[in-house]
Amino acid sequence: MQPEQLMALRRADIKTAVILIFVAALMIVESLNFPLTDSYAGVQNAWYVSPALFPILIGSLLLLCGAILLLKAVVFVKSNAEVATAKETKASWWRFALLVSLIAGQIFGWVPLVDFALAAFIFLFLFIFAFHSDNAVFQGRIFKIWTATSILLILISLFAELSEETRFYVDILVLVYMAVMVWLARSWAQKSDQLNVWKISWKTALVVTIVICPLFRLGMLVPLPTEGIVIERMVDMKYVVRDYWRSL
Repeated sequence: MQPEQLMALRRADIKTAVILIFVAALMIVESLNFPLTDSYAGVQNAWYVSPALFPILIGSLLLLCGAILLLKAVVFVKSNAEVATAKETKASWWRFALLVSLIAGQIFGWVPLVDFALAAFIFLFLFIFAFHSDNAVFQGRIFKIWTATSILLILISLFAELSEETRFYVDILVLVYMAVMVWLARSWAQKSDQLNVWKISWKTALVVTIVICPLFRLGMLVPLPTEGIVIERMVDMKYVVRDYWRSL
């Protein structure tokens, strides 16, 4: 990539980071409207089981990511002030559009309808793969596929009343979708000699999902937004293990 093109991308990163910080701050402020502590039947609930905790944590992480992105972009621009800036390229627009689509699709399409563990994994995987690879072709493909899928999920959430059985089958379809996306990303990465990026992406997404979901749902007893094929089985397994342990 030419220095002028790289400078254009870093300047675009500054705009993206500002928007990300704004959205994260908005999420945190809105979450503070939820009760941090409350009482039920005379029992005082601790702050760590508050419904505000999870969105505050997510907002804080987004805020941190936005701040890091902004800092890196500003440092690069200042240290390379003599480099001319190319006109905004198609790549810079794909990066911005993809960021908006990923966050909006996750909030309004995936989280309200799909098991949280599945929604978290596919979001993290595509987010890391798209931006770690820094490949405009990958970003364009992911944007089109993710946006179309998110719009479909939003329409289903708005206009369809889903039974528990139907939600189960939705989660099954999402599992197939995830497998296809991971396989597609591997084939793209292999052709572009970025297989290591693909490995880092799916491993990081899996580890974060495996750590965060049990920590909040089982450790802190915080209900997750949508509990389906993975979270419900995880909770059931907890009680099976607990009952077995008590019977020993």
